[in-house]
Amino acid sequence: MTRFRFACVLMISGITLMSSDALAQTAAVFGAVPSLTGVVNQQQGPAQGAQNAVKSTVKRFNIGVEGGVAIHPELIVGGAYAELGPVISDKVTIRPDFYVAGGEVTTELGFDVDGLFALPWSAGDNWRTYAGFGASFALSHESFTAPVDGDSTTTTTSSSGTTTTTQDRFDFSDTDFEVGANFIFGMRNPRGVFFEARATAFGVANVKLLAGFKF
Repeated sequence: MTRFRFACVLMISGITLMSSDALAQTAAVFGAVPSLTGVVNQQQGPAQGAQNAVKSTVKRFNIGVEGGVAIHPELIVGGAYAELGPVISDKVTIRPDFYVAGGEVTTELGFDVDGLFALPWSAGDNWRTYAGFGASFALSHESFTAPVDGDSTTTTTSSSGTTTTTQDRFDFSDTDFEVGANFIFGMRNPRGVFFEARATAFGVANVKLLAGFKF
């Protein structure tokens, strides 16, 4: 009977020691988890900081995109803009934009600086009208070929007796820097979506129909 009791005591002691070791290992594993999380957070820190900086810049300067068509000459327009302000009063903002336009003959690279003025009229519940004017600075390139007037062919005979006929063509290529004046009328909603018509005097394209939104 004494031996049996002694054996039971030894078994209980062994089980207790094993349980203590298992709990210690478990605590060590769970204690390492926060440190691993800290390593991951340190690795994600620079990327998260850059992302937050970009978001802050976009929100601060009200950056957005715009696109549309130009008439005379016919072009497809795409670009980006920022909206600064209000300045002077709460109804006035400054909107610089940079755009690229391309068509069959003309390619245009331009920069505008416009002042926009909120008008007292509305179009529906959420759409507010605005007008504006500003300056346009554009670099335009025109390129096309056309036959010359009259006889537009040239015949060449080589020493071997081979005759080659080619068509003479003028290559009209011209690059100009244009400065114009913008006159704008449009409408926009509180979400930053806008539609506008832009007429440019002395510029490359006389009329542009644009739509855009800010991020």
